[in-house]
Amino acid sequence: MNDAGLSQPDQDKLPKVSQDTYIDYRKLHYKNTIPDNRVLVFLTGFCAGMVFFYLTGGQNSGTESLLDQEHLALMQDFEVNRLGLFEYVIGLRLRQFLFCAICALSTVGSLMAYSILGWCGFELGLIIFTLVYQYGMKGILLTFSMILPHGIFYGILFLFVFRGYWTGDKKSCHKEMTVKGGRNHQRVEKVKTFVLNILLFAVGILCEVYINPEIMRKIALLFQ
Repeated sequence: MNDAGLSQPDQDKLPKVSQDTYIDYRKLHYKNTIPDNRVLVFLTGFCAGMVFFYLTGGQNSGTESLLDQEHLALMQDFEVNRLGLFEYVIGLRLRQFLFCAICALSTVGSLMAYSILGWCGFELGLIIFTLVYQYGMKGILLTFSMILPHGIFYGILFLFVFRGYWTGDKKSCHKEMTVKGGRNHQRVEKVKTFVLNILLFAVGILCEVYINPEIMRKIALLFQ
């Protein structure tokens, strides 16, 4: 009996057309059950962050001093300087975006893509376990308040920047370019991708400056 539910004798009894359909089904079945490489790398980094937390006792992450009770109390009534925060955030994120773009254009783009993904998982794991150690289950809310909603747009942008290196995307991209063809169409597609990246970047910045501080302030009220 195999994973798809049929034994070998049963498979041999199938007509030729049914066998071909069954083979296609098995391929789709295995494709859907095998985790995405990106998920595996991210979870590996996440687990590494958890292990690092336990090995160091959570004393070397820096999170425990950044989000202690005193800072959380200040966040509850803190007035945000939107202009100053905007300038800081756009400078920081622009440098990160350019770094990712350079990595994507380099000869080691695939290595850098998965390395950055693993590092993000490591940092998230370390932060979550540090804050849970300090504040219990409230630490999970505090963690997600730090990365939402802007993290969603930055994550999608990251996947777009390195889209040529993800396993499984290369064949589909190749087929798409083969079917469509034409330099003019390729240029239009590049322009669309560029505009989409800029929009994701801009929306992420606006969310981080105008929405995320309010979310963090609301969550900080739970720690009174």
